[in-house]
Amino acid sequence: MTDQAKPGAVRPLPSWVPPGWYPDPLGQGKARHWDGNRWTLENRDDAPPQSVPTSPSEVPASPPPAAAAASGATRKGQPSAQDRWRELPKGARIAIVVGAIIVLLAIIGAAAGSGSKKTTTTASAETSVATPSTPAAPPVALKLDTGDYSVTSSHASLHGTVTKGAIVTVEGQHAQVHGTHWSKTVALEIGGNTEAVEATLAGHEPTSQTITVTRHHTQAELEAKAQARRESEQREKEANERRERAERAQKEVEEASLSQQNALHAAEQYLQTSAFSEAGLIEQLSSEAGDKYPHADAVFAVEHLHANWNEQAAKAAKQYLSTSSFSCQGLIEQLSSEAGDKYTVAQAEYGAKQAGIC
Repeated sequence: MTDQAKPGAVRPLPSWVPPGWYPDPLGQGKARHWDGNRWTLENRDDAPPQSVPTSPSEVPASPPPAAAAASGATRKGQPSAQDRWRELPKGARIAIVVGAIIVLLAIIGAAAGSGSKKTTTTASAETSVATPSTPAAPPVALKLDTGDYSVTSSHASLHGTVTKGAIVTVEGQHAQVHGTHWSKTVALEIGGNTEAVEATLAGHEPTSQTITVTRHHTQAELEAKAQARRESEQREKEANERRERAERAQKEVEEASLSQQNALHAAEQYLQTSAFSEAGLIEQLSSEAGDKYPHADAVFAVEHLHANWNEQAAKAAKQYLSTSSFSCQGLIEQLSSEAGDKYTVAQAEYGAKQAGIC
């Protein structure tokens, strides 16, 4: 700039502006230095920093607060903050107020964000303290030497390996454990047998596995099963035949003649009081010395008694021995001879044995 731009009378500047400084005509600061010929590049916006006193004697004396407030001056000979505010242009004052509001809002927002973050961090810290993470316990190493298989025997031996020191159970029953090897013999039923194997060890998660052992019949079992089935079928056949014979006999009795029915009643009364063979009872019912029923009616009556002739022979043998002495062979002949009781030889031998003589 030239001397023509030399500043003239200007409004007062703040007390901290040194002599030779004037309001900045370029608007780059509050004051700019005039060296007497031209404007320099030096400008000032704020007061220079105050030096820090090195001893109490260098600290300037300040008036009492009440006196300073009453006088409205910050220092002796210096304008008050209110005077300096009035000296600022209107636009500058509006800009300062708006800037202050923006700064205040930013401070409030930062404080709110900091508090929320602090609370979250504290909550996270409390949560982490309340629920510390615990490493998962390792599982017990359990292995079966075989998978599912089939056998024909009634027992099977299960075996495998396990973590040393572990307890192994098969269907709740303890297995034998030697070091890292285990074994257990189990009974098998025909068909599939699913066995649950479990291993436990303190400080480890238990481990369980299952194995299915299918048991099949042996050849001997198959033959025995077939024989039992045949015998069962035979017994069922015989039972059906007896039932059919009984039904036919009952029908025959219902349809029998009066003479046949009377002969049947007489035969039942004889067996209630004495022992008879089948031939001996027919003779008793039909003989001239007996009841004189027609031979056919006597046979009809005896056939419809359903008597056990072996038991009748044993009853007769005991009656003979209660009144007389007999040898084994003599008693058999007495029971089976035509002059005697007319039992069959087999029935006579059964009766003598049941009486205890043979």
